[in-house]
Amino acid sequence: MKKKLIIKTLTVCIPILLCVFTGCGATKGDEMLPLPYNAIIGLGGPLKFKEDFLKANGQLYGSSYLNENGEWDVMPPEFRTFIITEKAQLDEIFSVCPDIDFDNEMVVIYAFTGIYGRERKITSIILDNKNLKIEFKYVEGKPGYKDASMPQTRFLVIKMDKLDIDAVKFTLLNPRG
Repeated sequence: MKKKLIIKTLTVCIPILLCVFTGCGATKGDEMLPLPYNAIIGLGGPLKFKEDFLKANGQLYGSSYLNENGEWDVMPPEFRTFIITEKAQLDEIFSVCPDIDFDNEMVVIYAFTGIYGRERKITSIILDNKNLKIEFKYVEGKPGYKDASMPQTRFLVIKMDKLDIDAVKFTLLNPRG
């Protein structure tokens, strides 16, 4: 009798305890909680890069930007980062973009070679002295849906609170999706 009572109690209590300690799937899932420094991907409106900017900064190692002979003009870097703290800098990069309050906000841009055009999600932002570390990942694609392409230069544009930083290091956590 006691044995049956203990088994019934454990049968009820273990699932309840698992739900309490693991969250029972009632988490935010892929919903983004507010990021540090009010960071958001994009600038809150339409963006269009200037052709001159793309020509000067779009060539990255591994991307498909080769000259007419199928060669690199010069060996390009693997990535480029930009810290934009003034309107003049923003105007050199974008022909169309929303207004930014540069008294309180700044923009960081990461140009990298990627095979996916998928949406990206920031997973962490850490300020270490004057170095900003941003980790991000691709949002998971649809199962069975082939969305990879030839390697291309991709841009991650982030608007955030203005910080006193010297460098930004970006890390893509799932480069193969």
